[in-house]
Amino acid sequence: MSFYPIENQFNSSSYNPAFLTSDAQFTFSIFPLAGTNIGFNNQKEIQNLFSKLISGENKDDDYIDIVKSMVGQPTYNQKLETELLTFTYRSHFGFLNFRIMENVAFSASVKGPVSEFMILPEIKSVFVDQVQNIPVQVIHYREYSIAYSLPQKNHKLTAGIRAKLYFGKSVFSSEISGAISQDQPGTYALKTWGKGYFSMPEATNVNPDGTVSGNPDISSISSYVFNSGNPGVGVDLGIKYKITPKLSVSMSVIDLGKIFWKTNLNSKIFDGEYPMKPTSLDPPSSVNGQQVISKSSDSVSFTNSFSSIFQLTNDGTRFSTPLPVTLYAGVNYQISPTVKINLIDRYISLKNFNHNSLLLSANFDVSKKFTVSTGYSIIGNTYTNIPLAIQFNRDFGQIYVGTDNLLAFIVPSISEFSGITAGTCFYLFRKRNLYGSPTKVLPFHKPKKVKRVHNSGRIMKETTEFGYPVQE
Repeated sequence: MSFYPIENQFNSSSYNPAFLTSDAQFTFSIFPLAGTNIGFNNQKEIQNLFSKLISGENKDDDYIDIVKSMVGQPTYNQKLETELLTFTYRSHFGFLNFRIMENVAFSASVKGPVSEFMILPEIKSVFVDQVQNIPVQVIHYREYSIAYSLPQKNHKLTAGIRAKLYFGKSVFSSEISGAISQDQPGTYALKTWGKGYFSMPEATNVNPDGTVSGNPDISSISSYVFNSGNPGVGVDLGIKYKITPKLSVSMSVIDLGKIFWKTNLNSKIFDGEYPMKPTSLDPPSSVNGQQVISKSSDSVSFTNSFSSIFQLTNDGTRFSTPLPVTLYAGVNYQISPTVKINLIDRYISLKNFNHNSLLLSANFDVSKKFTVSTGYSIIGNTYTNIPLAIQFNRDFGQIYVGTDNLLAFIVPSISEFSGITAGTCFYLFRKRNLYGSPTKVLPFHKPKKVKRVHNSGRIMKETTEFGYPVQE
């Protein structure tokens, strides 16, 4: 989000297609330089989850360990965006861009009254029949897109659009819910229901008791990476309007689309029931007409055999997954030719899991080749975030690097959110500048640059002596 106010960055169309621009007629970049964006909170637990899923070495209790570590935090977010190829063409009728991008996103919210009661010993009581949803989405997909934006000079209104074609690699999307229910007087159980939508290469294992189970398996990297059996479509829309020469507003919608999953379908029905021992509970009470149960002691935890709750049933039905839709709205005011202040709001919309962030920053054009943007931001539920974005404009192209929270690198102990963004582009087919800069003696004259010998610096001069050039 820290780069949204820098509108002339070569990847700025990722935030608003109306910002698509290029200082040269042809702009090009390729992996690993094209641009990478990593953002995450609660890094350790998220990395453990991905490592267990990808390695295929997961055990039943591993899922419980992950859930236990996640219950204490309200939300989990991790996103990785890597551009494999980007190419922009500038013409008199506007800007065109072709881009290939790899995306991995993780979003989860496990914190709630039911999960806290079951897992955390310090949570003593819970309402009976109080339903808790557990929204989770882990998704990996590739994106091919073409963008177009109107010319920006001498126009109050600028608009842009990006058409996208997705190819899903893997996904887990949860519609799982749970509640503490009473089976009969004095007997209570945790009941779960709902489906976990899976599409992932799976290795089938035969257990000693004769049952069949499956673990995620991406051992065949080529078939996984080049899987095109899960197509999807989407679109980005954006506008920018100059109210006055100094004041402008912008809005955009990013990733308005969905992916249709047709291959590697191994969804699971998470219907289950976990009976709680009556000796672990005190007699029920009533609060505002609702029944409440409490633990009998401080040491009670229901996680020891919690892994046996799920009686997983496979489901191979096709399904679709909407992508997290990101909405940007910005206002900026040009205080002086070199200073601009910005107010940016970003809202990420996902079913049962919405996420809002706010950024107040200032852009400083230190020189024609160097821009800095910094300020303060609120990212979801985190309030200690100092964004910093730096852009270098060079003759060969652009270089940018930044973070949404500089404090994560300076004082990690107080920083829940961290991330980094970086990239480089190159201007193709540039005309060589054969002339130097004017001097004080000759202010209107550009002297021609003379090629010199690198080892001595002396001027090369053609001569007919022996047919070879000599040095003076």
